[in-house]
Amino acid sequence: MSSTQPLFRIGKGFRFEATRRLADGGYDGHSFTAEAVLSSAVLSPEGFVADFGDLAPLKRYIDGVLDHQILNDCVKDVSNEGIAEHLLGWARDHLPADVASVLEEVRVQTGRPQPLPSSAFAAFEASHQLRGLRDGHPCGRLHGHSYVLSVPVSAAPRLGDVPVLLRNHLRGAVHGRVLNEAIPGLNPTSENLARHFSQWLADRAMGGAGWSGAGVRVSETETSWAAYLGGAA
Repeated sequence: MSSTQPLFRIGKGFRFEATRRLADGGYDGHSFTAEAVLSSAVLSPEGFVADFGDLAPLKRYIDGVLDHQILNDCVKDVSNEGIAEHLLGWARDHLPADVASVLEEVRVQTGRPQPLPSSAFAAFEASHQLRGLRDGHPCGRLHGHSYVLSVPVSAAPRLGDVPVLLRNHLRGAVHGRVLNEAIPGLNPTSENLARHFSQWLADRAMGGAGWSGAGVRVSETETSWAAYLGGAA
């Protein structure tokens, strides 16, 4: 991977319930998810592509303008692609400049999000406390998450039995622990954890010579994730 390509990508999803007026006078109702995707080749001093909290204005806009609405009254093009383009333009105009500058795209899909393929992920429970944040930031307090760590489906054959490989390591190394202590020296943001586990998996790839660990994803919540895309750090 070229050093000019982004090394880190994060996503945050926002759900809303709405309907679209059809040409025949009917309505096309769905649960929608708008996912903001941001990317950067470098992390902030705290270990973020961007603070998920800085996307709050986009959530407020979606909740106030699109949720429980007839979308034709709110958006010129009510296709998923049109709604995504509308939200991307709004976000670039209204989010903080440092966040807007790393905003890559907004994706919109209908229906309930589907779970990851069972062959490509493992879960663990852990606590953490992030350093270097502004006073009062909730992540500066010790708290916990139910994490999901996943790898690209395309990489699974190179790694053998991914769930066993991951779960055995996670159970012994991080499950039920404070990540700051379990992984010394790491400020355990999702981005830093994705890079840490990417490198761990790449070192242990079975039959996967040359696999860089690219694409390993860590999710703290059902609506957020961070991926390490490999390349020169």
